[in-house]
Amino acid sequence: MSDEALVALFGVLVTLVLTSGSIFYLAQQTKAAVEQAKTAHQQAAVAANETVLGALREIHLLMIERPALRPYFYGGKSCPENDPLCAEVVTVGELLADVMNQGIVTHETNPQSTSAAPWDDYCRTTLASSPVLRELIAVHPKWWPDLVIRCPTQP
Repeated sequence: MSDEALVALFGVLVTLVLTSGSIFYLAQQTKAAVEQAKTAHQQAAVAANETVLGALREIHLLMIERPALRPYFYGGKSCPENDPLCAEVVTVGELLADVMNQGIVTHETNPQSTSAAPWDDYCRTTLASSPVLRELIAVHPKWWPDLVIRCPTQP
């Protein structure tokens, strides 16, 4: 083998080693980027869930201030139009339905969330115990589409 052929072979080997090193480095960078993306998604899921839970806490604080409201949502109490609290109950019901629907959307857009099943159970249980919420959703199904399918079939 001539000196020129040896130099060319050596050049090819060096190129192969450098290319392999570059590919390995690129693979490491890609792996790190994937891990960063996973962490960012997890943080976004936690932040979104905290936002929904914060809104729910606000409604519960309102119910602590106005204890007469709670039975309409968790105690099976209906709200006839002649009820003096009716306007307030309907407004709180709309707020609660907004929060419940947003919680469902939040969990569906963040599949890594570990609280999706408990949130779904909370929504189903609350809807089952609240004629007010069921009536609101029946009247305005497009406002809370994710709650419509979670409403029990019986009134």
